[in-house]
Amino acid sequence: MSPGEYTKWAYEYWYGKLFDTSAFRTKWRPGDFLVVDTCDTTTPAIGSMDSMIWAASGIRGVLTNGGTRDTDEVLLQRAMPVWSRWIVQPMYQGRVEWGGDSMPVVIGGQRIDPRDLIVADGDGAIVVPVEVIDDVLKYAVQESENDKRARAMLFAELGLPADDSTRSHFDVPPHPYAITPDRLRSMISARRTASASADAPSER
Repeated sequence: MSPGEYTKWAYEYWYGKLFDTSAFRTKWRPGDFLVVDTCDTTTPAIGSMDSMIWAASGIRGVLTNGGTRDTDEVLLQRAMPVWSRWIVQPMYQGRVEWGGDSMPVVIGGQRIDPRDLIVADGDGAIVVPVEVIDDVLKYAVQESENDKRARAMLFAELGLPADDSTRSHFDVPPHPYAITPDRLRSMISARRTASASADAPSER
């Protein structure tokens, strides 16, 4: 195709028919997290323009078993956090077609259903099935708050200034196995003693 023919094909046929997501976009709600299944192919699932459009629509993040392209721009924009299997260069046109939305998919061997909760950070992403979200949140908050209390004590021990990772965010009952200042000091003392014993010269 000539450049003009390709442009017409890409915008009228591919974007207009093979990858028409207009109906899906009407279902987005602020706070939604998109999960895109490209069937584990090295095709792009998101680029810099997508990331900005989706962010402006209220989408919080994207998880895909496909690729991210325009990663320099995506990182610079900081508009949309993306978790992808690959970083890729190719364009979408001619490589993928729209297969549908709001259906179960499998990412990294894990089934993900609509309304499941996605939790993603620098370590990766997990899915929480919708039927156990309340139980998982209760346990996660309990563990997080306990960890923050322990971190606050360790920051003080190490002379580090307190930061957001040491501040409580939820008013929840104490952890059933909450670490106490005395227990923490005992743990530190035991490790110091063990370390000193390991460094001591042995007698012959």
